[in-house]
Amino acid sequence: MYGQNTIEEVRIVKDDKQIDDLFSEIGSNELKLDILDILSQPALQITYEKINDPYSSFGADVFLNFNDTNTSRSWSDNFALTPFYRFYFFDKRDYGGSGFFAEVFSKFSFGESEVQYYYGLNNPNIEPYIEVEEENFFDVALGAAIGQKWVNKKGWTFELSLGFGRYLFVKDPEQLLGGPQIDSFRPTGTGRGGFSIGKRF
Repeated sequence: MYGQNTIEEVRIVKDDKQIDDLFSEIGSNELKLDILDILSQPALQITYEKINDPYSSFGADVFLNFNDTNTSRSWSDNFALTPFYRFYFFDKRDYGGSGFFAEVFSKFSFGESEVQYYYGLNNPNIEPYIEVEEENFFDVALGAAIGQKWVNKKGWTFELSLGFGRYLFVKDPEQLLGGPQIDSFRPTGTGRGGFSIGKRF
């Protein structure tokens, strides 16, 4: 028999209906801003994410690069659109659409890349020289990422993520018949990730 002052610890485990109710309270749409891009480049990346259910979501990033020069720091992209699909793995105390996640993504990139033309490499009658040009490009990458998201009761979110994708249309250096050797300095892969702050609605 318990005494009058006995306190029993009660642990409440939320079932799927309770999780769905909490999930509905803070909304299933999310807008977020990548802080890392703003501080390091500068660039702007805005993400819309639709929480499909407590366990999955889909959305897209829009990336705008404000760098004046083409460097590895600017990823060589001027504009990129990145659709993604995510799978969430979370503790049942959370609101859904949060916790650890894994995603697959595609990236559609528009940008500028340095191209070098090497003349006279195989012609003893011409002194070798190099011409450098900036060329516009379009490419598509496929990749995957992992990350962690936290959501508070007001619907504010904080997210860390890291991933990698590979471009599909990058060419190896080529030698034109009777012409120069061409080397492009476009990256073969693309990084994905950052530190984002967002809001559910």
